[in-house]
Amino acid sequence: MKRYILSFIICVLTFTSGFAQNAKHAFRVYGFIPYAGYFQNGQPKAASFNVMQQYLATLGISKYNLIYESRIANFPDGNKTHGVIDTPRLQGFAKLASLEPEVLVALDLEGWNRFDTVNTTRKLIDAVNTFKAINKQSPVGFYATVPQDTYGNPKDTVLCNKLNKAYANVAAVVDYFSPSLYNYRGAGRDEWKKEVLYNVAACKKYGYPQKKIIPYITPEITINGHTELLNYDEMLYRLNTLYELGVDGCLLWTSSGTRDADGKRPFVNEDEGWLKAVKDFIRQHKS
Repeated sequence: MKRYILSFIICVLTFTSGFAQNAKHAFRVYGFIPYAGYFQNGQPKAASFNVMQQYLATLGISKYNLIYESRIANFPDGNKTHGVIDTPRLQGFAKLASLEPEVLVALDLEGWNRFDTVNTTRKLIDAVNTFKAINKQSPVGFYATVPQDTYGNPKDTVLCNKLNKAYANVAAVVDYFSPSLYNYRGAGRDEWKKEVLYNVAACKKYGYPQKKIIPYITPEITINGHTELLNYDEMLYRLNTLYELGVDGCLLWTSSGTRDADGKRPFVNEDEGWLKAVKDFIRQHKS
């Protein structure tokens, strides 16, 4: 009898665990889309980055404050691995961000040698502390740092397991985790989902359940040096997968250097393709 009771309890726990993971929850889509503009009434409308942010907000896409290392670091000898934080400039960005304390701040500091787990982790922590000395309200995270980027290569997970452990002190100071889930291996689903599962688990291994998991995703795919964009189904699959895994949102990113087949900067269109998938997803999960 005890054996049957135990089996029943295990079944209930398994079911409720799966239900909790897939239950309706808050999921916020953030966007950094420096494209040429957007379509309005079937016609392309040029827009500055700020105007693009306002337009995306009408679709339910929140902005985030992405700060590239070129804006907050100096490179005395031209070598990015030897870059040093420009403290006054970083403090200036921190002060500016304090005007919108609810907006996520994402520091992109990829130039340092990630394998130097002593000096690089120290410099990353110093960057966060410098920011927070001026602004303690804005949530701060790093692009693809905790956990480390696998670049879509399953073989890198062994290496990244070691690096992620070495970066535990960095995980302690950020306010949220944002692994990179770009389309390193094209638009395919299986390889991308393996990347997702690994990175979400890596975030949870740090042991900070109160810190949100907000991965980077992109509609862009690079094939033989040419940029293509995800279609509706490909983007919707990515959003649904993240939602079903219980993460808290995603950071949509596109490159300012992206060009279409004619060599021109693209325009977004909310009525088709990847952006329509984002719009439909947000509408479906609007609380």
